Amino acid sequence: MPPKEWINFKEGFELRVRRNTDGGKMLSFAVVLFALHEGNWIDISRYDTAHGYPHRDVLGIKEGLRGKLLMSRFNNNEAFEYAIRDLTENAEIYLEDFLAH
Repeated sequence: MPPKEWINFKEGFELRVRRNTDGGKMLSFAVVLFALHEGNWIDISRYDTAHGYPHRDVLGIKEGLRGKLLMSRFNNNEAFEYAIRDLTENAEIYLEDFLAH
């Protein structure tokens, strides 16, 4: 089973991280941003390799999955590091966007 982590990085936000590595090479990952909204933890954005390539799922509260942003210039290791940095730095922006759509 891949290692899992929960990272509480600021009040009301949490990252849930799952990764599968072999010899330092990232085989697959998921980095999911959760926000506490009206008493419930909701998934507002995520990066993963679920379809065999790194991408970000753009989500909306009304629309659900709004699209995928491909990360074709990154390998899985680079995409994983980028995902953690992007979601922690832009959590509030992603929550506003999620709630607007």
